[in-house]
Amino acid sequence: MNITVKVDDLTLETAVGQVIGYDNESGEPYSMGDRTLADIVAAQIVDRAVKREDWYDFIRTVADVKREAIREAVRPTIEKAIAEPLTKTSAYGDPIGGTTTLREVIVDEARKLLDRKVDNYPAHSNQTVLQKVVAEEIQAAFAAEIKDAVAKARASVADEIGKQVASAVAAAMRGR
Repeated sequence: MNITVKVDDLTLETAVGQVIGYDNESGEPYSMGDRTLADIVAAQIVDRAVKREDWYDFIRTVADVKREAIREAVRPTIEKAIAEPLTKTSAYGDPIGGTTTLREVIVDEARKLLDRKVDNYPAHSNQTVLQKVVAEEIQAAFAAEIKDAVAKARASVADEIGKQVASAVAAAMRGR
């Protein structure tokens, strides 16, 4: 036995039923219009969204999807702006020098930032931004290594103390 179901072309605007309302005074039914496939899909989405146990995770997920969609839409424009040549101008908008790209301007500004002193006061640190970042990363790595070594030593000492306490208790119990 073969059952064949043929469905004509469906779109979200396809009417799948009628919405019936009732007159408040007479109680008579009347047609409020058609119910479309889009109405049913939207109702299903709302039902599932409302039944979610963790509403905040759902909102966070929607926000993440929205941010990613915006990034994807903006990315080609940003890449084009970074790659296209532009003319350097003075503070008044007058052209100065030749053309450059935004990528070159960004690299140049990054170099300036890395070579700039962290503090302008001679009595304070005379480090550049790059030196400070490297020093902070070394300090963080060193601190992590020390914490790991201390944790291992603490575990070793705890094991040894546990063995000694167990031995002392066992000896005391034998002496009774």
